[in-house]
Amino acid sequence: MALDEAQRPDIHWRVLGQGPRAALALHCNLGHSGAFRGLAAALDDLMTIEAPDMPSHGRSGAFVPGALGGQIMVEAIVDRLKAPVDVIGHSYGGLIGVRLAIEHPELVRSLSLYEPVTMLAARGAAPEEVAKNHAHMSQVLAHYDAGAPEAAVRLFVEEWGDGRPWAALPEEIRAAFTRQVPFVVASQRDVLDDIGQIMPRLGTIAVPVLVMDGALSPAIMTPACDGLAASLQIARRVTIAGAGHMGAITHAAEVAAEVRKTVTDAA
Repeated sequence: MALDEAQRPDIHWRVLGQGPRAALALHCNLGHSGAFRGLAAALDDLMTIEAPDMPSHGRSGAFVPGALGGQIMVEAIVDRLKAPVDVIGHSYGGLIGVRLAIEHPELVRSLSLYEPVTMLAARGAAPEEVAKNHAHMSQVLAHYDAGAPEAAVRLFVEEWGDGRPWAALPEEIRAAFTRQVPFVVASQRDVLDDIGQIMPRLGTIAVPVLVMDGALSPAIMTPACDGLAASLQIARRVTIAGAGHMGAITHAAEVAAEVRKTVTDAA
């Protein structure tokens, strides 16, 4: 079901690179489209990347609480794209990319995913890590429900940030993260509850998929990525040495090299 217009904020789009292949890049929660500058620079000869800011992120309009974050982004992407693209997704952006490939296969030529939050794909191999992640996110949601958004996002960043302690982040970044937390909370309906029924449909994806994680990432990411790759028709698994959950940014050159291989295979 399509969203009401009131639930669809203006989505800001950034264009990076000038290569011949059209690509789409989807950032993580608490990120923005500019986070792909390093990756785009490494792929400038190959791709022209269109990258949206999620609601309440970057220059996009504010998220309307109660709306479905994943649905907002899928609808915005479908409205924007006119032909198939190579999709690059990081974290929650990776999960949105997976959903796009399932629901609109005519728009996706390949998928390159860095730690997509397909946590539920780890249920068989690592149920204890899935339970641990659920427990952590339950604390985040409890803080938010209690009217403490800063406490909620601080706890989230401690697990999924770039390693810097909350107090070390500039005040303007802490304030921005706090404004963005309603969208982060809404995204958990996809991550924890799979309201879009993504997991049962993974096997329908027929394009080449690159599934990457970082060697230093939270423990759940390895089984989550392994489980995702095992459910796909055509998948390649890569672990980026020395990288954590923000590896798509901190190790852009290494990630871009793997994306290049996947795009070449999809040509």
